[in-house]
Amino acid sequence: MAENEVQEEVGRQEASMDGIIAGEHEGGRPPKKQNKYKKKVCRFTADPELAKQIDYKNIELLERFITNRGKIIPRRITGTSAKYQRILAREIRKARSIGLLPFKVN
Repeated sequence: MAENEVQEEVGRQEASMDGIIAGEHEGGRPPKKQNKYKKKVCRFTADPELAKQIDYKNIELLERFITNRGKIIPRRITGTSAKYQRILAREIRKARSIGLLPFKVN
């Protein structure tokens, strides 16, 4: 009888260790973490009319995508797609070369 009690105790310890190692859920893998950040959507993809307005002469639009120091804001921050980020960067560089936007703010 004592051997059965010892085996049950060992079995309980192993089961509790399995639960700790496996995370106490099915499959032995921990559940996927949910992303707490909202996925950014490209405003130009969502609104094709706005995409047509990207032009080196449209300073109000281009100023939204540059910092107060004159740097182009990266797409991971703005949520702009790669296609429109390239177009924006090209138009910002055009506006800088003409003198509509500053290269650098003092």
